[in-house]
Amino acid sequence: MLLLLATTAQAGFLGGVAWVPAGIGALSFSESGGFSGTLSSEWDGWMRPPLTASAGWVGGQTALLGNVAVVEIISESASDEVHTFNVGGIRLGGDWRHYLWARTPGKVNVWGTAGVFGIVPNSAEADSGWTVAEQQESDKDSSDRRAQIGGLGAQGGVAAEYLFADGEGTPAVALGARWVVRGFGGLDVEETQTDFSMLISTEAALFIEFTR
Repeated sequence: MLLLLATTAQAGFLGGVAWVPAGIGALSFSESGGFSGTLSSEWDGWMRPPLTASAGWVGGQTALLGNVAVVEIISESASDEVHTFNVGGIRLGGDWRHYLWARTPGKVNVWGTAGVFGIVPNSAEADSGWTVAEQQESDKDSSDRRAQIGGLGAQGGVAAEYLFADGEGTPAVALGARWVVRGFGGLDVEETQTDFSMLISTEAALFIEFTR
């Protein structure tokens, strides 16, 4: 009971932003589908947006965080007809984190993390000059792209951070780097069949986090 009360007393808000360099490090990749061609699916490496925001709770040596990242590619052209096209996705996830030592200002700490995520896909294309049949065909293509982009996954990894104190000597700002292995499962949609594929990749990021 005393340990629980002490942990609760130390609990606080933890939020931050991670910067993920462009690119993808694939460890394993099913060849049945290949790259999606949309430039915004997990397969293409573009579902690693430059910034991923996270927020949650930290207490003692444990933290629970939710995170969100967005990729969106939009184009629009106009002459006699107006043509619009957009494709992208929102990656929503949750992570559990355990620190190797108690978070102490002025020291380096190491933590491990595990979590799950899902990608909510988006794809649409329209043209004011299309017939009803042409628009229906485009809607089918957009549905196929959404199936390629969306999916579920899990990740786990390690990180190191340096914790700075505020003017009162309490933990305030952490700077660090993390590395995770991510597994992602999605659909490969082709004209004659739909297959499920698994991608295993790595991701490195630099982050800044704030504690209240």
